Amino acid sequence: YEQATELFKNIVSSENDNDAAYYYLGLIAEDELEKESYLKQAISLDSTNYWYQYALAGHYLQSGNIDKATSLYESLINQYPKKSSLYYDVIGIYMAGDDAQKALDALDVIETRTGKSETLALARIELMFKQKEPQKAYDFLLDYYKDFRSPRLATLIGDYYMGLYQEDEALNYYQQALEMDPTFVEAAYKASHIYRSKGQYDNYFNYLRSFIKSNQIAPQGKAAYMEDLLKSGQFAQLFAPQIDSLMGEMYATHPTDSLVTGLTAAYYYQSGQVDKALDVYKRLMADYPDDAAAAFNYCLILYYAEDWYNVISYSTVAIQQYSNPIDFLQMRGIAFWQVNEYDSSMQDYRTMLAMAPRDSAIALSCYTAIGDLYHLDGNKKEAYKNYDKALKINPNYAPVLNNYAYYLTDAYTKPLSKPDATLRKAMKMSLITIQQEPDNATYVDTYAWLLHLCGRDVEAKAMFKHAMLYGGKDSATILEHYATVLQTLGEDALANIYFKQAKALEPEE
Repeated sequence: YEQATELFKNIVSSENDNDAAYYYLGLIAEDELEKESYLKQAISLDSTNYWYQYALAGHYLQSGNIDKATSLYESLINQYPKKSSLYYDVIGIYMAGDDAQKALDALDVIETRTGKSETLALARIELMFKQKEPQKAYDFLLDYYKDFRSPRLATLIGDYYMGLYQEDEALNYYQQALEMDPTFVEAAYKASHIYRSKGQYDNYFNYLRSFIKSNQIAPQGKAAYMEDLLKSGQFAQLFAPQIDSLMGEMYATHPTDSLVTGLTAAYYYQSGQVDKALDVYKRLMADYPDDAAAAFNYCLILYYAEDWYNVISYSTVAIQQYSNPIDFLQMRGIAFWQVNEYDSSMQDYRTMLAMAPRDSAIALSCYTAIGDLYHLDGNKKEAYKNYDKALKINPNYAPVLNNYAYYLTDAYTKPLSKPDATLRKAMKMSLITIQQEPDNATYVDTYAWLLHLCGRDVEAKAMFKHAMLYGGKDSATILEHYATVLQTLGEDALANIYFKQAKALEPEE
């Protein structure tokens, strides 16, 4: 740029009547005022040169000087009335400036010279809508279509009839569009929905397939459509094979798009096709080995499938491969937990703490998990120590408060006539949890059981009745606690019913 500028400046310094040199200086100048000055100088030296004037008009348009641009383009049209490209330029200016009539006049000139075209028709329709004359636009379109047909114009007419609720007429034009171009996806998509409303589902899925397989449609739109289709309840169940086929075709068309792969994998998993779900992310991992999200989602499917040893195996590889493996550490920690390898699980949580020492959310999660693991391992002292660390971060963290309070009851085999300091501490913690979540059956059970241990069985019974309404009947522990309270109150017959229900849920116990 600098060398070219210097070269042309040297030329005009020695040949100040060299119009071409001024023109090229104008083309390469970055400063707007300099550009205008050079181009004007070129025009002053040769006022008949089309390209000099055209360049200056384009500069005015680019810099937002619409009035000067319009004036110069119109001057060029007067000088060169046969240059059709000039009319396209001024049409854009007129449309931007809401001068619809001038734009229509320019379109008349172009059409006279070049003949009818889809582009000209669409421009006229847009202008008529700008003039707030939609019916005039549609009347023009219907008349224009008699002499000039295209898939897009046919589809627009179909849309017009759909707006009038004339489905058969709309379908006729969508089909005409597809006869002209079988790959015209917009018409196929709209036709498919008419077939669906008519209950012609074979045609619906056939036409929809064109939409799903098309490379012209953004994958985000397809994913959104299929997600809605999957949520359509009974319809999705009734046409499960067709939807399964569409999901496979969408994935085959966009195998690396994150929305498509995520939806496809979730669909396969939820429909019991776990191997296919894993294959989706396995392919992504092969194509993009640095994509930690693909590896995480692969492990997540294994996690949901409760394939704990494979979760451990693949998470271990990911921990070694990626620079920020906290999510994989947490997943592996849970997997170790599920297979009763408590020491390994605790080590993963400690590693997470070391990797993110200032992240309170991670610290809260880790201290909670380590506390639970120590309790499972029979080390109450260390369990409570870690619960205390968690509660320093968030004194009202209900999961810790509930577990801590409940585990404190382990030492009591029968109610006390007067609660001691430990029970009072447990009651205080448990009360916070039911204030936060009064319908959480697990939290209500803990508080009710503490009431029982404090000799307040009438109150405990009322709490257990509440727990029964919110899932308590599905827990053997809650049923057994409720039965014990009823037995204490002398309601033996009812207590025996709940003892039997508890045993039925966990017969081995």
